[in-house]
Amino acid sequence: MTHLARNALPRKASILIPILVIIPLIGIGLYVGFSLLDGTPPTLTVNGLEKDKRYRGSVTLDVRAMDERTGVGSLTVQLDDAPAIPLDFGGKESTSWTLETAAYADGPHTVSVKATDRSLQKNRTQVTFPFYIDNTPPTLHVPPETLHVGQGRTLALFVQADESLADIEADLFNKAVTFYATDAENLYRSFLGVSVTATVQSYPLTVTATDLVGNRTEQTFQVEVTKTAFARGEYIILSPQKQRIMMDRSKSREDNAKRGAAYAQGDHEPEQLWEGKFIRPTEGRLTSPFGKYREYNTGVRRHHYGTDIANVVGTAIYASNRGIVTLADRLHLYGNAVILNHGQGVSSSYSHLSEIHVKVEERVEKGQRIGSMGATGQTTGSHLHWGMVVNGVAVAPEEWTERDFSFPEVEDISRTDGEQ
Repeated sequence: MTHLARNALPRKASILIPILVIIPLIGIGLYVGFSLLDGTPPTLTVNGLEKDKRYRGSVTLDVRAMDERTGVGSLTVQLDDAPAIPLDFGGKESTSWTLETAAYADGPHTVSVKATDRSLQKNRTQVTFPFYIDNTPPTLHVPPETLHVGQGRTLALFVQADESLADIEADLFNKAVTFYATDAENLYRSFLGVSVTATVQSYPLTVTATDLVGNRTEQTFQVEVTKTAFARGEYIILSPQKQRIMMDRSKSREDNAKRGAAYAQGDHEPEQLWEGKFIRPTEGRLTSPFGKYREYNTGVRRHHYGTDIANVVGTAIYASNRGIVTLADRLHLYGNAVILNHGQGVSSSYSHLSEIHVKVEERVEKGQRIGSMGATGQTTGSHLHWGMVVNGVAVAPEEWTERDFSFPEVEDISRTDGEQ
């Protein structure tokens, strides 16, 4: 090797060494510069919680954090004032965290998720979710005074919950009970008709309720059916022609099919169409109260499933409350008849009319004229047979003129159906 070659090596080394030192320093300088200039916080997305919502059981948060300049340095989650918990995201952009709500008290809580980048300024993004833990089933209250009902009367069930419900249902008399929300907060209502022949005894009312997050409760109450002293003794003489109509089972089946279809529409109407107390639908003399036990000259003995009001043919008949016409037709036994659907399983009927002034699907107002009194069908003279059916069961219509069923009320079960 020549003298010149030997001298060149130290010179190259003296050049390379500073370069090798300077390049990392430049990199460090650039990093420091970018870090000092980086004022952009990481982007942070959290799914699995919504603000001010209620949660139960396990709640899993899906967390996604990104920082294109310096990268995400740390990711933490904090519940209320507890120490922050570092989340292991292993260099990935997303991770998850599960909260077991059963380990904490019911009530308001706050979850905060924080992402911090690697810059010297430690830019942060924080997302906070106020929410509620609810692992407690709803509590139900039924006013005890509403759990008594007489034969042939309307049972108005009011259930007060301590929170909003997603669903409420019940079973009584081996029949499903449908509840409807009222204007009062967390107060739910249902109506059931009690048959005139219902056995006098205590019946279990089992109510099942589910709150908005799925907590479910089942409570059982006792409904007491009491005896109603129905009037007795009327003997009705029908003409031979009307006797034949009464005993013709095919005509009875045809009438009942039409009436049943009309009443069923009321069972499926969730809206309360009526307002306040019902009105007596016509002027006249009460000739036969609801529930009266009567005998016909055909040998038939049965309770009277309506209230008869007598007056001259042509006397105006009015809608006892707001509703929708579900039947306006000529029937064999009931003559010219109108049935109004008042919603939530409540219907009223008007039979033996001489004229019908409304049509099916027509909406009518309380006090609107719907027909005229007559003597059509199976009757011994001009009168209105006025009926009320609640969820498929005939009940005393007078009760609806005396009570406003909008809110719970102590029922006077001492009055007999013969009293006015």
